[in-house]
Amino acid sequence: MRFKRNDENYVYEFVGKNVKKYRKMRGLTQDKLAELVNYSPSFIANIESSTHQSFSLGALYRIASALGVSLNEICHDSRLGSANLESVDYKCNKCSYTFTMPIEVIDVYEFIFAVSKSKNIYPTFTCPKCNGKLEPIIKK
Repeated sequence: MRFKRNDENYVYEFVGKNVKKYRKMRGLTQDKLAELVNYSPSFIANIESSTHQSFSLGALYRIASALGVSLNEICHDSRLGSANLESVDYKCNKCSYTFTMPIEVIDVYEFIFAVSKSKNIYPTFTCPKCNGKLEPIIKK
């Protein structure tokens, strides 16, 4: 479930996704993370799920520390400034071919990049026309 930015559950959604992302990057199960921070596995599972799970900043700090990331990284909203995006436009750097990629696909690649520890926010693709590099068109 995806929440709108004016819904209070919005923050729980992206924090939960970040906890899950960093936990998986570290190769931890929910049970192991729960053990490290001395919380129940169901508490961790609820934070990562799309259900509303409230938690204290102290709990979030303990989780971030156990995952080896800053509180800022756990609280980072990767869609900040683009929360209403449904797609991202790409353009070839050689032939100027353009296409639109659904944001759901970008989300999957964003997770893959996070696991591979890449700092790219948007994935790049190869142009089907000229084999040039398709890059995101970032609107400011």
